[in-house]
Amino acid sequence: MRKIFEEYIESADYKVTTFFKELRSQIETWFEKGSLAAQGCDLDGEIQISNYNPMEKFLLFNFIESVEDSEEFENDENIYYRYRVLFLVRIDQMAGEQDIQTQGSEDSQSETNSLDINKVLLKIHQFDDDNNEKAELVEEIDVTDIKEDFLIDKLSQLKGKAEDEDVDGNDLKDDIYTQ
Repeated sequence: MRKIFEEYIESADYKVTTFFKELRSQIETWFEKGSLAAQGCDLDGEIQISNYNPMEKFLLFNFIESVEDSEEFENDENIYYRYRVLFLVRIDQMAGEQDIQTQGSEDSQSETNSLDINKVLLKIHQFDDDNNEKAELVEEIDVTDIKEDFLIDKLSQLKGKAEDEDVDGNDLKDDIYTQ
């Protein structure tokens, strides 16, 4: 029996590139007319998509959050925090390429699922106005969770983590003694 039609399967690179292009347009909307824009956050540079590594593809962007005048900051200088956000997809961890056998009355048919992006590694770094890293959040997240509110929630977790580290006094400079 000859196969008349062949099934078209999209490559992993194409799926990741398409996913990142859609995510880029969402992120731009968040900073143009979303809640992040309302909170005074601005994109710092371009949103970069990297497909050079054959096994790891990522989307990277930086943004700046201005800190309102508060009791914590006594002078009138404009204080800000800078964030670097990275979404990383590993090709070898994409779900798919499973053959599903379905039993028909006389013939068995074979269907192939193409690769799907289900999980993404999220890394968020927080820097102060002197460009010193204050905190880092690394978490594997589900693709369906990537929304503006989810990112805002992760940023608040990161801020809480940075404040806890400041309170604990885990600064290495304090632990260095000279003889």
